Amino acid sequence: MLVTRRVFTAVSLLFTSLAASTAAFTGWQHGSSSSFRQQTDYNRMCYRTVQNPYVYFGTKTTYGAVAGNDLQTPPDCRPMQVWMVSRHGTRYPSRKKIEELKKLNELKTMITAESTMCPEDIVAIKNWNTNLTKEDHYMLQRQGVEELKSLAIRLKRQFPQLFNNPYSESNFKFLTSHKQRAKDSATVFYQSLFHKNPESEIPIVKTSDDRFYLYKCKQVEDDDDTEGQGEVEKFEDGPLVRSVVSRVSMAMGLKQNLSYENVSLMLESCKYEKAWYIQSRPAWCAVFTQNDFEILEYVDDLKYYYDSGYGNSIGESMGCPIVKDLIDNFKNLARGKQGPLGIFYFGHSPNVLSVVARLGIGKDDTPLLSTNFEQMKTRKWRTTFIDPFASNVIAVFYKCRDGNKAMILLNEHGIPMGKDECRICPWEPIEAQFNAITSNNQTCNLNMCKSSGALSSINLVIVIIAYIIHSLYI
Repeated sequence: MLVTRRVFTAVSLLFTSLAASTAAFTGWQHGSSSSFRQQTDYNRMCYRTVQNPYVYFGTKTTYGAVAGNDLQTPPDCRPMQVWMVSRHGTRYPSRKKIEELKKLNELKTMITAESTMCPEDIVAIKNWNTNLTKEDHYMLQRQGVEELKSLAIRLKRQFPQLFNNPYSESNFKFLTSHKQRAKDSATVFYQSLFHKNPESEIPIVKTSDDRFYLYKCKQVEDDDDTEGQGEVEKFEDGPLVRSVVSRVSMAMGLKQNLSYENVSLMLESCKYEKAWYIQSRPAWCAVFTQNDFEILEYVDDLKYYYDSGYGNSIGESMGCPIVKDLIDNFKNLARGKQGPLGIFYFGHSPNVLSVVARLGIGKDDTPLLSTNFEQMKTRKWRTTFIDPFASNVIAVFYKCRDGNKAMILLNEHGIPMGKDECRICPWEPIEAQFNAITSNNQTCNLNMCKSSGALSSINLVIVIIAYIIHSLYI
């Protein structure tokens, strides 16, 4: 009976969304999808010369490809605080992946005279090499430095009333993950805001901090190790991914199919190099068509949907403590209390996705499954747009002539909220909307993760039951 109650409680949670935020996300993301659909499907055209090479690579998308430009201060308003959660910038692969990528040197020799690729693409692949070493393991890459630097500069330019103040621990709060790429991202951001190095090490999150230390709820710690759930494996073993493997093998002129693992290595090389060097034409991208990229992007979306999103029974709950931090800080300002001018957290994909899920952003009516790729082509849950490198959720609190207001942005896209779908909204309705979620100290914590092992085994059952129930009422 207890398990039954938990299942239907979870089902209820699954369809409890913040309708305004979800509708908002649909608006700006569909705008992005429009340009996405206009990308050239070059099939076997020459990748070296195609006009609009594909750039949408899930969590390894470069930030500039999807970032917005909605940071602003409305007339008759004064910004009082900027609150931000950010993923680290573009990075290098793991030590394990760096070693695996060396296998591409062997695979490039397998291209035959039957290849359907143009001569220029074949030459590029045959000339490809990697100079990565184990010392590059998960380190912040130069493009990642630029992403955090430029974000800090934009914030300072947009909100001089806040960021022209000198740094002090009372004025600006920083917290970072213990991972080097997050610490480096926080340091670059700090340097760009204040034109100096931090006087001491930026504070590192403690394991007892439910706001930002999510590893107690995770089976793995690093982005590349995300496994997701059974739906991911079903999709990878299914006909769509098999068709990608066949097309890639054919592009190389092979009579027998490559393994999916080898095709995945080609994709990894393509994705990373496109993120590191935005204007480049990575050699291994040439073996894929746009349709291939779209199918393989869905693999990434499935992984994070079941790992840190709505497909995880505790996905939304994981974001409660950090969203409570946001709401509590803004509530203090609304009540006339002094607060920091800026609050900045630097971490990883699960940190950003936990906030996204708790805010109800990117929530589809239909769950992502291994069997509904075609149906979900216009899905809201696309990690490309939600969680690229350097992804962030920024909230700004304003004191205005006509009252307190707030704005929430995802990757610098303003998220419309409330019935009016305003982007800069009166604060009181926002507080009321989130207060019910964050005010219960008994539930707004990560204590449920002690039993997450037992819950994880029924995650997919919950999603499918929820889907069936939802289908009966639409």
